[in-house]
Amino acid sequence: MEALVYDMPFGLVFRKAVLWHDGKAHVFRSLEERKRDPEHLQWEFRCVSRAGVELDVALDGRGSNLHRLPYLKTDCTGSFEVANNSLARVAVQVLQPGGPIEKFETTTGAVLEMAGRG
Repeated sequence: MEALVYDMPFGLVFRKAVLWHDGKAHVFRSLEERKRDPEHLQWEFRCVSRAGVELDVALDGRGSNLHRLPYLKTDCTGSFEVANNSLARVAVQVLQPGGPIEKFETTTGAVLEMAGRG
């Protein structure tokens, strides 16, 4: 699974998540953020695909592997801080139309990266 949210020019926001499940890609365009906490590196969101697949995701990047790095701006006018944990926890619930809820979880297998301070 991969999810990406970033600010674009003119106040637009790009949101997309892709879940590979049973050999099929499920694409999600509208992510409803329930929690976004760059300070403590936590992110929770829900989304529904056009095919009706529902996804609930909770990522927790707190812990000893959390680190913060300065990233150079693309126009070289300075830098901004990015928090990263490549050993983050994630819990994902998938509900396909007419199917049972499937739960997936890892305690050290997700990568979470976030810019800003909330």
